[in-house]
Amino acid sequence: MIRFPTRLAVAVVMAGLALAACGGQAANVQPTAIPPVRADERVVAEARVVPVRSAALAMNSGGIAAEVLVAEGETVQADQVLLRLDSRRQEAIVAQAEADKARADASLAKLLAGATEEEIVVAEAQLARAEAQLQQTRGSVTDRDILAAEARVQQARARLAELERTGSRSDTEQARARLEEARANLQTEKDRLSAAKTDAQLRMQQAVDSLTQAQSAWVVARNDWDSILGDGKHPTMGYRLGDAEKRKFYDALVQAEANLRSAESGVEQARVAYDAARQAEQTGVTAAEQRVADAAAAYDRALKTTDNDELAAARAEVADAQARLDKLRGDERAGAIAVAEAAVAEARANLARLKAGASETQIAEARAEVQRATAALQAAQTQLDELSLRAPFAGLIAAVDVRPGEYVSPGATVINLGDPSAWQIETTDLTELSIVKVQPEAPVTITFDALPGVEMQGRVTRIRELGENRQGDITYRVIVTPAQQDARLRWNMTASVAIGQP
Repeated sequence: MIRFPTRLAVAVVMAGLALAACGGQAANVQPTAIPPVRADERVVAEARVVPVRSAALAMNSGGIAAEVLVAEGETVQADQVLLRLDSRRQEAIVAQAEADKARADASLAKLLAGATEEEIVVAEAQLARAEAQLQQTRGSVTDRDILAAEARVQQARARLAELERTGSRSDTEQARARLEEARANLQTEKDRLSAAKTDAQLRMQQAVDSLTQAQSAWVVARNDWDSILGDGKHPTMGYRLGDAEKRKFYDALVQAEANLRSAESGVEQARVAYDAARQAEQTGVTAAEQRVADAAAAYDRALKTTDNDELAAARAEVADAQARLDKLRGDERAGAIAVAEAAVAEARANLARLKAGASETQIAEARAEVQRATAALQAAQTQLDELSLRAPFAGLIAAVDVRPGEYVSPGATVINLGDPSAWQIETTDLTELSIVKVQPEAPVTITFDALPGVEMQGRVTRIRELGENRQGDITYRVIVTPAQQDARLRWNMTASVAIGQP
């Protein structure tokens, strides 16, 4: 409530009567200038006691309150932890980021140091073992062994053909031709379908590699954007970013997410294609094998009329000779040689790589990985730090509005902190009619409802320029600094101020 001195009230009444008396002549009266505010006019207003320095503290991140470390009325120091949110998940993220950083540092250090003499000796020994294994695999079967086996097959087939000609009919020859054709078709089908499956498998692996790259790019873009959201600075250079630069990082994140979705779709398509190729191989080979079996059965039926012990022995001889030849030059031996040759090539490449040392590109990539891991660790640590609320200055806890186990919303005030070492008086009901009478540095007399008989002197130190709508009235806030302090003052105590010379 605003109280005016008696002299001011009388002046207002007299001015009103004068205006009423000359109302009929208003059209002929020239407007007069507003008289200046007299220095001896006093303005009386309601006020409250507030600390010179105070803060309504809130969390940047939401979460469950794990620890409330202060109570109302407790004195705290600057940077003291007041509240902690549940940080177990974020601590795990920080631990993972630290491990990634250590791994990146170790990789870079290893590249810069180069291979040790012991590593080169081990690589040379591995190459020697691989070459010896290849030589042993190749030498297990000689060319002479294969030529002898081929000659035996030819002889067995010639003897069988002679026996079949002496007692066969035309349908026997046709059945045999169909059997040979079915066998040839079986091998052709195996080769074709196997090649198709291998191609599909290669495409699927390429899609997986693309997905891995897209995931790595997305993680870098996500970490960069999170870092920018946290402090508004460049993730690696450290300077504060403008809106256009922030937009570039955001666009990079959006593009990385689109690339990731595309790569995931590519993997799924490649997997479906591979499954189809594998199923086609199984189905096609089974069908071709069935055709061979059918042709063999037909051929056996055609030979029944001439099938005797001598013919059976000739067939057995052909089968045995062919089996021997297949074993000598079969897929098993070819596969063993291929594996041994690959081992030699890998051992040679490894030895050459160790002797040559890391390339500039590899070192640059390792340094970039260290920078990425460092930025990710810093971002994770910043997010962990934001789960703790610290006092921005030393003071007194005035209010605590959270308990352990409760959810804390981002931006919601949870603790009020004030510095009780210095108080100031803040008006609460100075209207626009009164504020024009208040000047900076004006003398002020302060009284308190809770402290009868206590009267302090002070001065106007700040007048807020923007008015506030309070129950239909526009009010202005004025800050008064008392000339002395009183230990009995408390936050939000009611006060009355008389502004101006008495």
